[in-house]
Amino acid sequence: MTASPQHHSSRSTKRQVIIDTAERLFAEHGYDATSTARIATEAGVPSGLVFYHFATKLDLLLAVVQERPAPSEVLRSAARGRTVRQRLRAVVAKMAEELENDRAVRIIVFREAQGRPEIASRAAEMFADASATVADVLADADDVVADRARVQTAAELVVSRVFLDTVALGQLEPATKRHAAMIDLIVETLTSTPG
Repeated sequence: MTASPQHHSSRSTKRQVIIDTAERLFAEHGYDATSTARIATEAGVPSGLVFYHFATKLDLLLAVVQERPAPSEVLRSAARGRTVRQRLRAVVAKMAEELENDRAVRIIVFREAQGRPEIASRAAEMFADASATVADVLADADDVVADRARVQTAAELVVSRVFLDTVALGQLEPATKRHAAMIDLIVETLTSTPG
């Protein structure tokens, strides 16, 4: 006997409520300090339902971190403009906005990657995906003259710096303003012929 679509949808919705509640609590209190009983209570579901959807608390943590869209499509869609400067400003602004909007997950990844190889691996994937996307976006600019290795290095610098400022340091100033010097440096590096 199969579940009705409405019943299946209700189960999926409860699963998402559990993930959203766990995300908030893990970000606020940390993974180790958050019990599944507390997650269930705050999600308004029976404790058994948490384990119906997730075999272990670690599986729930992995769902919180992994069931988020990859940054590549968001960054690619933001990259408007023909020049390195235009593309870089757009990507920096969008990346900071997305990191701020998904701050809880980024805090969890930042905190939990230290002792959990599964989370460290996901963090590495997210960094590599974002860096490769930014490198592609910059490489396609009309005024780029740098080789792919320099473009990739610039992309890694951008992703690292924006992540650090937005998630770890919690900067409130607009991203393109606080990263203006970095943007200038990268524009010069990627558009000037090495002498």
